[in-house]
Amino acid sequence: MITKKIFGFVLMITILFACCSATTYKVGGSNGWYGKKNSWVVHKDFHVGDTLIFEYDQNVNDVTQVYSALEYESCDSSSPKAVYNTGHDVVTLKEPGYHYFISSNHIQCVNGLKLDVLVVHDKSRPIPPPPPPSKIHEPSRPSPPPPPAKINEPSRPIPPPPPPSKIHEPSRPSPPPPPAKINEPSRPIPPPPPPSKIFPFGKIYKVGDSRGWSVYNSYYYYKWSEGKQFHVGDTLFFEYNKYLNDVREISNDLDFKSCEQNSTVAVYKTGHDLVKLTKPGVYYFVSLKTGLCQAGIKLRVTVQPSSEAVPFPNVPRKKLSPIDRLNRWWFHPFRPHH
Repeated sequence: MITKKIFGFVLMITILFACCSATTYKVGGSNGWYGKKNSWVVHKDFHVGDTLIFEYDQNVNDVTQVYSALEYESCDSSSPKAVYNTGHDVVTLKEPGYHYFISSNHIQCVNGLKLDVLVVHDKSRPIPPPPPPSKIHEPSRPSPPPPPAKINEPSRPIPPPPPPSKIHEPSRPSPPPPPAKINEPSRPIPPPPPPSKIFPFGKIYKVGDSRGWSVYNSYYYYKWSEGKQFHVGDTLFFEYNKYLNDVREISNDLDFKSCEQNSTVAVYKTGHDLVKLTKPGVYYFVSLKTGLCQAGIKLRVTVQPSSEAVPFPNVPRKKLSPIDRLNRWWFHPFRPHH
């Protein structure tokens, strides 16, 4: 009977441990770190504490972790965050956010050998022990002997030089700090910031309307933008499946036509991106997921200067003195009429 209870207890502990323990993923499954990896990550949830295992031929390949989405998209391994090259690398995901992994073999990376994972906190593992340490050290602060200092204090009143210092203190307010305060009201005069608040009054355009950023048609987005007038302060809203698509802003018309990434300005990949049009000129947006730009997911818009008048700050009217009012009243009737 006792043996059965012990066995049941051990089984329960094992189940609980298995539920709360981290998950280990072999990247690429049976294929390992080889070929395109974007599809492998779909429908997987990664949490802090999970582990990625990369298996590959170390003579041909490696695993390079980079800092930003731009380095990830452009296969730039010049300033890596970490490099793994054992052929059987175990990487623990220690912090939330996006983690980017590529191959420093540029040809393989361009062909799709790269992986980005979004790591979130696991609610079943709330371990916030940093606050207790700070509380443990706090009690040690009262331990230093302030009482002895108080014991010595009575001996200090014996020399009465402090009273003379108090006598001199009243002379300090005599310097005219009030004039300095009189000048302070002049500081709020610079309200040029209000003109910068013009931008939020622009329009928000959802790219592609109800069909979003996912139409495989060479002329769809050209026709969508053709009848619209975009101005500085307007916003473009891109909505799409972040696992299959992205938005890349580029600055070169030739790259736009040839679907190249050489002039990349910014990369967006949340699936619901807001892009503010902050200056006049031509803006280019493409999707560089395999084949999507060539299929027609690309947009060019021309932005005009803001059409709204610049709102000047309200300047309070100067109050007239009684003499000024009298002068204005006295001379007003004598003005010639035309």
